[in-house]
Amino acid sequence: MLTLVIPSFHSSKLVEERIAEIKNYIPIIIIENSMNFEFKKKIENKHKNVKIIIPKENLGWAKAVNIGIKESKTQMVFISQPDVKLIDNCVDKLIECVKDFKDFSLLAPRDLNSKIYTNYEIYKSYQKPDNKNKFFLEEVDYVDLTWLINKDNFDDEDLWDENIFLYFEAKDFSKRLKDKNKKIFVAKGINTYHIGSSSHDISLEYYSLLNRNWHYNWSRFYYQKKHHGFLYAIKKNISVLVKLLIKQINPTVLFNHKNRKLALAELYGLMSSVINKPSFYRPYKNINLKNL
Repeated sequence: MLTLVIPSFHSSKLVEERIAEIKNYIPIIIIENSMNFEFKKKIENKHKNVKIIIPKENLGWAKAVNIGIKESKTQMVFISQPDVKLIDNCVDKLIECVKDFKDFSLLAPRDLNSKIYTNYEIYKSYQKPDNKNKFFLEEVDYVDLTWLINKDNFDDEDLWDENIFLYFEAKDFSKRLKDKNKKIFVAKGINTYHIGSSSHDISLEYYSLLNRNWHYNWSRFYYQKKHHGFLYAIKKNISVLVKLLIKQINPTVLFNHKNRKLALAELYGLMSSVINKPSFYRPYKNINLKNL
């Protein structure tokens, strides 16, 4: 048995679609960052296997995932996202897969929408697992989009880095496990399908872009500094800084306020990380979300 954990932010329709893809005896924990109490009441009344946790504020990805891991009662915890379809009995196949194979800390299905993104990476050669598993397991260095955690090979210090609000948390998560010689696998015979950039309400699109621009640049520098040192991160981002400064010119000259704000968010995120400010930016706080 496993527990499915899904962090969500104004993704109620997609979350309901994911719930419908799962057998009703499998426990599901939703961490709903939008404070949607009506959604919690509706879903928990309809689905007895679903528990919705609503934090007092939007916690971002890492903190939400860690809550789900700690709240789960099963040995295996499967973390997914609202915009990742769990196709072809994905969860049932995962349960079958790990009945005979438990020599891993992290395992992910292969996502079939490779046109958007390949959800695993291999940096060096590994021996194939010595087992009779039929799901085409391959050891890798990094997985993204979904993560099946084996708690027997997982420690509290392996939890997601809560300093990161969004972006690069999956790379950081995988790298820390590999640095401790823990095993990560992709199961090519078990699949998901990433819809892509569809996890939030369409009315929030501009604020989502602001959020992405700021946090992507903050998190990239933070990740590089954390794992390779400050000087390495500075060297890697000098050209990025120049490009971001040039990027300010066009929207400023054309008085395009929205595009200028998007460009400034990128620069602001990078510089905040350089001077060691926390990942604090929350553009959603400036709008009324109650009617969304």
